[in-house]
Amino acid sequence: MTGPETDPPRHSPRYPARVRIAALTIASAAVSLLAAGCSSAPEKASPPPGTLVAGTAQITVGDADLGEFTSVQCVAAGPLTTITTGDDAAGSTSIISNADGLSAKSVSIRGLGGFTGSYQDGLGGDAEVTMDGNTYTISGTADGFDTDKPSFRTTGAFTIKVAC
Repeated sequence: MTGPETDPPRHSPRYPARVRIAALTIASAAVSLLAAGCSSAPEKASPPPGTLVAGTAQITVGDADLGEFTSVQCVAAGPLTTITTGDDAAGSTSIISNADGLSAKSVSIRGLGGFTGSYQDGLGGDAEVTMDGNTYTISGTADGFDTDKPSFRTTGAFTIKVAC
């Protein structure tokens, strides 16, 4: 037996066209918003006053503010932390102890602000270390030479502010 009551419908959408178009419009809008949200860069959080963003350093040698360094490495081994900024040609390496309060054991400055020199605990010069959050401030004097007058020894003041 065939007829209108037994023939399968030729076009029997599960949802009417209006509902499908509305759903497609909503889905398209959601994808657009998601793509827009993912494409914008997140805002950088400002560190608290007196501190730096982790992995950065600010160095001053003499009167020369050398700006921000983003090549920073901090390695802890027991009570000692070795902090390296820059590279082998122009940078600094500091060894900080927290065994009995914070103290600088050594500071080496390589080709920064026209100065190369070092500080060694117990061998003259001075250096002090303070810490605010994750930011060390190492300041003092180092014995060495100006790179434009390498034959003459001199003393250079330094401040190394670094966040590990």
